[in-house]
Amino acid sequence: MQLTSASRDQPRYARFRFRLAVIAIVAAPCLAPSAASGRRAARADAEAAPQDQSDPFADEGESRSEAKTETEEDAEPPKVEVRTRAEVSRGGNLSVRASTEVSAYSDTDAVHVLSPTVAGSVSDEVAGWSVGGSYLVDAVSAASVDIVSTASAHWVERRQVGAGSASFKLGPSAVALSGNYSREPDYLSIGGGGVISFELAEKNVMPFVGGSYGHDLVGRTGDPMDIWPELNKVSLKAGVTFVVNRSTIASLSFDEIMERGYLAKPYRYLPVVAPGAGSQIPPGASVDLVKSLNVYSVAENVPTERNRSALSGRLAYRSAHATFRGDQRLYHDSWELLASTTDIHEFIDVGSRMLVWPHLRAHVQNGVTFWRRVIEQLPNTAGPAGIPTYRAGDRELGPLYTLTAGMGTKIRLNSDIRSPWTLSFQVDGMYTRYLDAIYISRRWALFSALGVEAAF
Repeated sequence: MQLTSASRDQPRYARFRFRLAVIAIVAAPCLAPSAASGRRAARADAEAAPQDQSDPFADEGESRSEAKTETEEDAEPPKVEVRTRAEVSRGGNLSVRASTEVSAYSDTDAVHVLSPTVAGSVSDEVAGWSVGGSYLVDAVSAASVDIVSTASAHWVERRQVGAGSASFKLGPSAVALSGNYSREPDYLSIGGGGVISFELAEKNVMPFVGGSYGHDLVGRTGDPMDIWPELNKVSLKAGVTFVVNRSTIASLSFDEIMERGYLAKPYRYLPVVAPGAGSQIPPGASVDLVKSLNVYSVAENVPTERNRSALSGRLAYRSAHATFRGDQRLYHDSWELLASTTDIHEFIDVGSRMLVWPHLRAHVQNGVTFWRRVIEQLPNTAGPAGIPTYRAGDRELGPLYTLTAGMGTKIRLNSDIRSPWTLSFQVDGMYTRYLDAIYISRRWALFSALGVEAAF
């Protein structure tokens, strides 16, 4: 992403920020229907996973202001379908689904994202196969404090993402395949993977195992692609889903991602201060204070290897008119980042055509071992002062916690349960507290999404 651009009038961008939220609400019904997945913010990797298994690494070590890969705060919102028993058992006819969604994200760090998505799928539930695809565009507008602190101007960029999937049954087993392609001025990502699941004990126990591979090129806007460094990711997944009884389902899964290659942020530079001066810069220090003590700036430098592990559990319970779903995830990686994420939904039937769900989420993490609020020079009696080899000032790699609360709804618009049209809307508010970062100590954010889905 580009950190420099021509200067523009501030009032013009103030109007632009307010228009993003308006466009997200007004534009969605006007777009062609398709099967879009909800999006939390600037970017999310399309990793192969069993149906309704959210990305276990969507919280740790990613910056929304950088608009790269998985988002820091909230994983992809749940895909909730308003479907009746008659709709599920309508026979072996082909089912065609199409949807569109427009989501908007805005925060108090002057980052704004608008993400329209269109998608579609064709399936035969009796035969046990389906194919689908989606196309997404991220429009990112940013003037965050990290950009201001480097005297760079406001920037705008777009990211385009295409994804495809296919699944089919082989007796008591099912195979799901997926692939994705993502492109923007300074980033290219290609990936794919698959998951196989099995039906055991009269479909009451369903183990699954899978994996994926991703190849990314990370560069700077304007640099030729042949000099961009590489990043390769191998993901492995294993787990099991249990049907506990007629109203309860539980699942447990373990995920491992091995990343090798360029893992730093190419635009991030950290302030360097004289030996002993770091104590003069407290958490939340202003840009002016940091600049007054800044000797020079140095590029972020992190290890070229990272192993990321997550253990996730889910419990879903269906009562007469509602479904409770609770998710818990524990995370650890080779950079010594530890995290815990708790996510709770209550899906409530409101009549035969409407579903609503309140949502609560809490995420907490420590910092990586080489996290630095500022870089303090290392005294050297034999020569010039040095700096640590590994250093990261990305606040998403530091200690923080995030609280999320929101609400969603999905409404069936017509009476034909064989070919329903549905309208969905959700909104989430997020509060993030950074415990050891300069420039900002807290961030408020708002995410909203409006979608339309049709079945034929």
